Amino acid sequence: MSEPNLDVTTVRRLPEDVIDIFWPIYRASFEPLTVRAAARHLLSREEFEEDMRDERILKFLVQDGGRIVGMTTMTTDLDAVPWISPEYYRHHYPEHAARGAIYYFGYALVGPDHRRNRVFVAMLDSMLALLLENRAIAAYDVSRYNDETVKLAERLFIRARQTSEVTVDVADVQTYYAATFHGPRSD
Repeated sequence: MSEPNLDVTTVRRLPEDVIDIFWPIYRASFEPLTVRAAARHLLSREEFEEDMRDERILKFLVQDGGRIVGMTTMTTDLDAVPWISPEYYRHHYPEHAARGAIYYFGYALVGPDHRRNRVFVAMLDSMLALLLENRAIAAYDVSRYNDETVKLAERLFIRARQTSEVTVDVADVQTYYAATFHGPRSD
């Protein structure tokens, strides 16, 4: 496969036709997590469209020869991310919060025809440049499946360390338990 001619741009709001392109890619990417992760990762179509229209959320779009093939979302407006506690980040990183330099990653999507080339790296490099320029905090969450099996966080760390002096810490851990009751005690 030849190396694609990639161009990364950022937008605040996706046009309807681009939302239609990414909905099936998003669904195919996140639907497997419905049985692999205890937390809900798959948005409804309406929630996905709302994110794509939400101007608080920056969308990094990758084009290959004019065709959009990848997207990652990121925001500095922590209130735009319903599954996190903005207060947690503001409390633990007050200096970064005061200057609007806490960026939360949403999700990354790459079309199935482009998963084996540099689309994800191109998006990541654009985001890393922004983070480095702003001496920012990059916050994100990764399911255990994506962390241990796909090694997503490790791959992100490796790329970040190639271009930046960066410290990575686990901010928090949420553990889900399932207790199975088998009947009364027999003693």
